[in-house]
Amino acid sequence: MKGNKTFIIIFSVLLVLYVIAQLYEPKKFDWTLSLRNNDNNPFGAVIPYTELKQLFPGVNIQSHRIPAYNVLHDKDETSSAYILLEPEFNPDKADLEELLGYVKTGNTVFLSAFDFDKKFLDTLGLKMKEHISLLDKDSTTINFVNPALKAPENYTFKNSTIDGYFDSIKKFDSSVVLGVNQNNKPNFVKVQFGKGEFLIHAAPICFSNYFMLYNNNSEYTAKALSYISPAITTLHWDEYYKSGREGASTPLRFFLSNTFLKWALWLTVAALLIYVFFEMKRRQRIIPVIEPLRNTTLDFVETVSSVYYSQHDNSSIAKKKSQFWFDHIRQRYYLSTNNTDDSFVQQLQRKSGVPAELIRTIISNIQRAEIQPKVTDDLLLALSSSIDEFYKLSKI
Repeated sequence: MKGNKTFIIIFSVLLVLYVIAQLYEPKKFDWTLSLRNNDNNPFGAVIPYTELKQLFPGVNIQSHRIPAYNVLHDKDETSSAYILLEPEFNPDKADLEELLGYVKTGNTVFLSAFDFDKKFLDTLGLKMKEHISLLDKDSTTINFVNPALKAPENYTFKNSTIDGYFDSIKKFDSSVVLGVNQNNKPNFVKVQFGKGEFLIHAAPICFSNYFMLYNNNSEYTAKALSYISPAITTLHWDEYYKSGREGASTPLRFFLSNTFLKWALWLTVAALLIYVFFEMKRRQRIIPVIEPLRNTTLDFVETVSSVYYSQHDNSSIAKKKSQFWFDHIRQRYYLSTNNTDDSFVQQLQRKSGVPAELIRTIISNIQRAEIQPKVTDDLLLALSSSIDEFYKLSKI
């Protein structure tokens, strides 16, 4: 057991040290393009989502992790906008039809992605030239067309690409180019659709944390979003198409979402497993059942009596029973049996709880058996019955 305790202590110390090292380890950035509004990594979108309150003061901003169909169906909105910043945008048929109907009634959809659903682009009369690859040097530069928004120098970005563009615009009567790259290729287009409009952008990285913190690129993001009318009353922000449907809110999910709580949980689980393992090992040996010591005096008396009984020696049987009874009185109640007068009877009655009358009967039967030359069967039976009754009443 001493070795087990030492092992547990050493293991626990090492585990605590490992947890501390993990907590104080320099944070490693995740360079995955998530564009989630709760992601602080370079390509998350917590900064642009937070800035929406300043860009659209007083507007009801709602974040959704359910499909557009669930958000918009059976709602009569005419002054709202829907922002979708996605690595890929491939909605199902019901979602796409709901978005088209939403814009047709006078609302705005701001959508930026590297890859769009082909049916969606065909509906808007657009064809996209996909970005080529990630670069280690400056990517393609971009800017706006409107002189009021166009910067003196193009916006750039390192370690990524902003070189996607639309190489075909079929509906010129309902489409307006809002932004281009350095080769004058359109990468930001407004398409009128019914009473509303689609704002289609080909470089979703322009709405990431890292892009906004690089040089003066935050100006570009703010200007791009400024094409959404400030007169809107509701602004929908999509999280479903990049994060999936929101899972159930459980205590375990809450613990795992926090680094400190997560390590506390794993430490507790590890400690419980260690405890259970060593408890099982300690208790696996079977403990033998030890029978309590029996009072074999009565068994011995019965054995001896049976021997004498087989010889029909009533006197010897009565003598032995009397001797064992007196010996029992001396050993159990610490009384002298030399004198069996009333004082003896009273003391034995108090210590044993047996009625005095029964004690007197036993003493009388013993005295009768001693003076008779031959003990009769009736006297032996009376003596034996009275002694047995004494043992029974004194719980022997």
